[in-house]
Amino acid sequence: MAAAGGNGKGNNGNGKGNGGGTTPVITLPAPSTSCAGASISVTGASCIGFISGNLNGNKPSLTEINDNLGVWGVHLTAPVASTSMLSGLTGNTINFSQQLYGDTIVGIHYGNVIDVQGNKLNNVTAFYRFDAGHAAGVDSFTTAFSSLSNATLYSTGKASVTAVPEAETYAMMLAGLGLMGVVARRRKQK
Repeated sequence: MAAAGGNGKGNNGNGKGNGGGTTPVITLPAPSTSCAGASISVTGASCIGFISGNLNGNKPSLTEINDNLGVWGVHLTAPVASTSMLSGLTGNTINFSQQLYGDTIVGIHYGNVIDVQGNKLNNVTAFYRFDAGHAAGVDSFTTAFSSLSNATLYSTGKASVTAVPEAETYAMMLAGLGLMGVVARRRKQK
């Protein structure tokens, strides 16, 4: 990444400008292998990974999971319940046994993937965070990779339920209002 040449009028912090030369080229280290939120079919997902190994929430992987997911506020103190894990996956569809709502974090172990830099990777885990919605939620989603091994649900929200009164409730409310009207009328007549 190179910056444009100076014009002698700029200020590099010492009050003397940059003398019209070029700014030195700063070489940044190559980014580590990484995934993209767009590699799953849920809009707006973000991703951490690819991390070497099968980080599926079992006891041996807790420290590494906490190290990676700490930026999202996840800190596991015990292995993830087996009911939150899917194993033996094939194809590219993930369907947990529950509806996903709101802020959701999942980990997916892949056999073979190609990261955003074009590197071919094997035996890696990616963590995804997305908003699964509050009304309908998400019951399944797909990945761009068909080499699924297992998936772990780390967190999800709850459905937001809007209470809709039953017809009997409206009838009771109307009867109560009518009764209040009758009482008020009798008091006014006395």
